[in-house]
Amino acid sequence: MLLAFPYMHPELWSGDDLEGLTFFDPGLTAEPAPHAFRPEGLPLDPKMAGALINDCINFGEQFKDPGEMAYFGAVTADDFYEGSSMSIQAQLSRQFDDGRGSKQEREAREAASKAQFVLLLAWAFEERILELAGLEEGIRNGWEAMDRTIGVDEEDSLGERETALGETLSHTGGTSDGQEIRLPWQRVVEALPAFVPEETVLICADPEIFEVWEEFGIDFEEGQDGLLRATAPAWQFGCRRREPQGVPAALKRLTIAILK
Repeated sequence: MLLAFPYMHPELWSGDDLEGLTFFDPGLTAEPAPHAFRPEGLPLDPKMAGALINDCINFGEQFKDPGEMAYFGAVTADDFYEGSSMSIQAQLSRQFDDGRGSKQEREAREAASKAQFVLLLAWAFEERILELAGLEEGIRNGWEAMDRTIGVDEEDSLGERETALGETLSHTGGTSDGQEIRLPWQRVVEALPAFVPEETVLICADPEIFEVWEEFGIDFEEGQDGLLRATAPAWQFGCRRREPQGVPAALKRLTIAILK
């Protein structure tokens, strides 16, 4: 299976069309997205997943800067809500503290739920990216429509109003204020191995991510299809210096191909 990385929404894919490319669906919606891969047996059903994400968003809205890592839980689920009675860690643990199965089996289910939670957060983050992009486009279209209505020529329209537009977008969290918010792809790449088949190849078309991996020392070799490939434990693609504790999915090996 060829799986797009890091984004799970086709609208955010920046590479060329690739036959057989699919997108991961972490199970937030009632039905799988078209042309997406939703693994069977996800530990969190859509109802529980939605409740957890809503808790996170409500908590995140307390922050003035939506780019703060805490807003989207970009570090780990353990760090989110730390010290709070609404602890995400506690909610995830309680799901499997039912005495069913061995201690090892319950821990495995809990670890899988944490991995799914990371992917759910990334999915929700992408939804916000698309929402802000639509808002920005709507504002631009509105200015252009006003130009046509009042007869402002192109030269005049590129002056003071464009500055005002940038200031307006800076209050919406849009990209025009120069505060680009990056998807926490390092945590995404560590969570995916919990749910994808071993033969899966992640396809990345983001040159900035590839540059990070090169600087980190991951060696990519060109295959017969012209794609650069590398196989390594997921935690190395997550740019860690050593194996993480309590993240079993990150210990699994992944193959990633670069689409230039």
